[in-house]
Amino acid sequence: MTEKKNSIRLRKSIIFRSLLMLVITITLIMGVSGSVFMYFQKQTLEQGVFEKNSSNLKQILLSIEQELDQFGSQLSLLSKTTSVQQMDSIVSASYLKSFDVASLFNAGEYVTLYDRHNQFICDNSMIGSSLPHQTFKDFDKVTPHRPYTTNWYSEDFIPNKFFAISVGDRATADGTLVANFSFKRIWQKYASHKNGDNGFLIAFDDKNRILLYPDLKMILNQELYAADIGLENFSAKTLSIDKPTYITLNNEEYLATYSYNARYQIGILSLQPKEEVQSLISAVFYGMFFLLTLTIIAVILIILWLFKNFAFPLRNIIEHINYISKGNFNAAPLPDVEKADELGILSKAFNQMQSIIKKQIEDLNQHKKHLELEVLERTRELEDAKNQLDLISRTDELTKLPNRRDIREKIQQEANRAERNHRDFCFIFIDIDKFKDINDTYGHYCGDLVLKGVADIIRNNLRKYDYVARWGGEEFLTVLPETELSGASIVAERFRKKVEQMKIEFSDTIIGVTITLGVALYDSRLGVDRSIQLSDHALYKGKTNGRNQVVIWDPKDTSEDEYKMALLDQKAFLYASCPIDNEEKNNPSDFELEQNENEDSAEEIK
Repeated sequence: MTEKKNSIRLRKSIIFRSLLMLVITITLIMGVSGSVFMYFQKQTLEQGVFEKNSSNLKQILLSIEQELDQFGSQLSLLSKTTSVQQMDSIVSASYLKSFDVASLFNAGEYVTLYDRHNQFICDNSMIGSSLPHQTFKDFDKVTPHRPYTTNWYSEDFIPNKFFAISVGDRATADGTLVANFSFKRIWQKYASHKNGDNGFLIAFDDKNRILLYPDLKMILNQELYAADIGLENFSAKTLSIDKPTYITLNNEEYLATYSYNARYQIGILSLQPKEEVQSLISAVFYGMFFLLTLTIIAVILIILWLFKNFAFPLRNIIEHINYISKGNFNAAPLPDVEKADELGILSKAFNQMQSIIKKQIEDLNQHKKHLELEVLERTRELEDAKNQLDLISRTDELTKLPNRRDIREKIQQEANRAERNHRDFCFIFIDIDKFKDINDTYGHYCGDLVLKGVADIIRNNLRKYDYVARWGGEEFLTVLPETELSGASIVAERFRKKVEQMKIEFSDTIIGVTITLGVALYDSRLGVDRSIQLSDHALYKGKTNGRNQVVIWDPKDTSEDEYKMALLDQKAFLYASCPIDNEEKNNPSDFELEQNENEDSAEEIK
């Protein structure tokens, strides 16, 4: 009776029904998803094999075209030789039979020379007659500029094509040079070509005659056409296959690709057995089916385990909570409190909560106001600390100038405003000359006095809307909004003269200080960092040229490589979402990286 009652309650349980529905839903979703995936995967694999075969076929056809072009070029070069242009039956014949010429042609390929009356003079054979047996007739179509080609013809069932070119100017042509291209050249390369494991190639001319077939004996004994091998309604000129297509040949299906060269009247049909293509698809299908089955089984097992170890204990906790919710805080405690799993811990915690819940309610009411006041006070303290920390983080402690972080944000704002209003602004990069020597000779305290003095001069000689910051070490960066290079150079020269006139008194010694300055115009194509880098390049030139000078970077000296790198930076920035401060900490700009790399190398100059 009890078991029946529990069974009925189990079937009514939301948890049981939810888990059962979850199993069914997951199974259906994975089954449907797997089926859809396999359908599209089949199409994708077929398309991939088709595209691969098409690409290979185009390369083959291109190679054949190049070989025919080379044949024509060889004939054209021969027509321009002195020996050929002499049109002499002895001299010309001797040259055509020479090793240098004979090596250009295969057996069965003949080069024949005709006079201006289209009469035979000589050829490259050892026989003194015009060859091959089929003679050339289209003399009126020959020009001296580009070899003329005929359609394909059969010579002992071997496909051939005449190439002809005039010797001399056509209007007063001395004669005609004719050669036959033998398709044996193509047979040697592609007769045994394998497309996949068992695929092959079939070549046709514009009359659907077969030029290339895997079984060469078939086309050496007779002229074979497309219809003779079962390709009905085949047209070499008009056939187009732009998607995976299967054709039947000799009672076997093949995945077909086709390409045609109208210039030389060659069409090539690439065939790969359907079984090979299907084998790839089957391998993927069985792998996915096996994976899908394992996944479904694993999901079912996990859900059953969760039901056993989570659903039943959770139902007991729910019933106890329902009992407590009615105000009965003296209810019997939950069982299984000694278990070490999450439900055991939850049961124990609930039992403890049950005993102290009344006291907690009272304590919460008593401390409510106190907590509100404390939170408010803590909030004000944190806000003050945050403001103070932000101020410290943006100010250089020694010179009281803004630091690099602060000015970078202002520079970006200025760049946005300049691009919006189409106004120029400039950078002045400043470095104290031989600052290391000052520190080494007089000590760092003296170096600090120099830094403060230079900082004061720069600060006191700026407009109210100009910016200056200590960039790092003995380096300062000044930003001059709405200023062209000419105006920036004047300001930079003013800085240089003022610092040169400045005298630092230290331990009864007067110390002279000079600075070197690099001036550069902001370039929107480069961006902020790379524009600053240009001013640093100018500064470096000044250092190498003797220091204590102002160097202006000419925008014409900016290389195309700089613009290409800037474009790459802009593309990379599209994928970045971190603020400027995090970017500086974790992803330094190209300018900063280069600065760090060049610090040691530039230290000697400084």
